[in-house]
Amino acid sequence: MTTRKLIAFDVDGTLSESRSPIDSEMADLLQKLLEKKKVAIITGGAFADIKKQVLDMIGENEDRNKNLTLLPTNGGGLWIFDGKWKEISAHKLTAEEKEKIINALTEMDQADPELRANKSYGREIQDRESEITYAALGEHAPNELKTAWDPDFKKRIILQSKLMKKLPEFEVKIGGKTSIDITAKGMDKAYAINKLIEYYKLNKEDIVFLGDAVYENGNDYPVFEMGVDTIKVISPDETKERLIRLIKNDTI
Repeated sequence: MTTRKLIAFDVDGTLSESRSPIDSEMADLLQKLLEKKKVAIITGGAFADIKKQVLDMIGENEDRNKNLTLLPTNGGGLWIFDGKWKEISAHKLTAEEKEKIINALTEMDQADPELRANKSYGREIQDRESEITYAALGEHAPNELKTAWDPDFKKRIILQSKLMKKLPEFEVKIGGKTSIDITAKGMDKAYAINKLIEYYKLNKEDIVFLGDAVYENGNDYPVFEMGVDTIKVISPDETKERLIRLIKNDTI
């Protein structure tokens, strides 16, 4: 690990429970890690989600923040800290692309009796500028309901297959516990890692990535496929255990 220059993390299911802020223990561990290593956060969420889930919890510290890079919407944006958070790279979906994706999602949702029978907790279709996300139970569904909805991925695999047929020119990835992320073709977490490599002039061997969706068609899997050292975690608690080892012994 002494040769690793950057540690990258997914958020939901890795640093925090889905759509929830990191807890105080995770915040403390990230603060300590940022004092030793460069850290990147790569998520399907928007910058506002990273702020709510991570930045507000670790607090404002200029020295630490200079070691932190944010890549919301799977690299659709790249944010660095220079006195304040600044987006220095962005790839937004066009209005026409958004309309096509939203129409396909709406058609799928309306045609599926099981989806229509679900109680909705907020928006199901979320426009994140560089990405459109479909959340089957709505964006504010309680975690216990999300966990129980599709534990074996079968429902999301079916939804993903339908959308891939409707939207072959886009990336369609399984995201959180109830969600599907849709981005421009080629824009996935491997794209985000390549943005980091380019920006910091790194090699793949300089990076370690931790995520929970490291399975075929999961939104963390492209990082593994590109040959970056990828660690699949099953929960934020496992991430904490690995961070404790990394901070104390420089091994993860």
